Amino acid sequence: MADELSFAYCPLPPVMKIYYQWNPAGLYSFHVCGTDQRDRLFAVKIHTGYSMSAPLYINQGIYLYNGPTTKDSLLAAAGDDSGLFRSLPVNNNSQILIPSRKSNGFTTEMMRAYITEDKHTAFRFSIEVKACKTMRRQLFEWRSINRGERGDNNAEHGGFRLFLLSSALGQGISSGESSSQGASTSSAVASKDEVVAILEWRFFWTSPKHPFDLKLVERGLSGGFGERWAIMVLITALRLWELHARGKSQKGSVAVAGIIGPKEKSAN
Repeated sequence: MADELSFAYCPLPPVMKIYYQWNPAGLYSFHVCGTDQRDRLFAVKIHTGYSMSAPLYINQGIYLYNGPTTKDSLLAAAGDDSGLFRSLPVNNNSQILIPSRKSNGFTTEMMRAYITEDKHTAFRFSIEVKACKTMRRQLFEWRSINRGERGDNNAEHGGFRLFLLSSALGQGISSGESSSQGASTSSAVASKDEVVAILEWRFFWTSPKHPFDLKLVERGLSGGFGERWAIMVLITALRLWELHARGKSQKGSVAVAGIIGPKEKSAN
């Protein structure tokens, strides 16, 4: 899953399984694994904000390391919005830090939360992907798997599907449009969107150490979007888990935030 540059020390597999540890450190750190819990690929650490360490500082979130330990270099991070309204409990937006394509540092993207017209909780972001031998910014959206959409072979305990938004296909967009176009998704457009990844919650009583799986599917599985896109998918999935644990990915929380939280200006 190569891009112009290689960011991760090893390729991201098509199926990534998250496993906790049964030790004190497991309260704050765990692993992204491959085939099983012994196949530890990347370490993950919960950032409470109390340490005020970079790059999230006081903003609660999550760190993804480029190796199986928290002593490895940082690969990506995701945390609470660092804007004026970051302290509001109703602000469910996120800042996402991923490797920059142009330097050795990080680029900050935003992931915005809202409720779709057909009553799905959604988290939207944009990122550059490969398109006709060039890089083009595209919109993607994590959309909740509602109860009526679940089945024995389809996230029976819930989760999210990541869509490549059809309304943005073939269009160059700016990073700000990922928020300004949030509330405009209609059911007609959504029905044409393409699923490129699936985040599936696991049942606690049968998998207490294994909270969720992340699967790349269809065009997401082909590697055509590039390694940096795969890192974005992984860090945003981890962020959704962290928001879920705090009760901030639920429909009620996101709906209230949409009513009384900070408002985004629409882009012209």
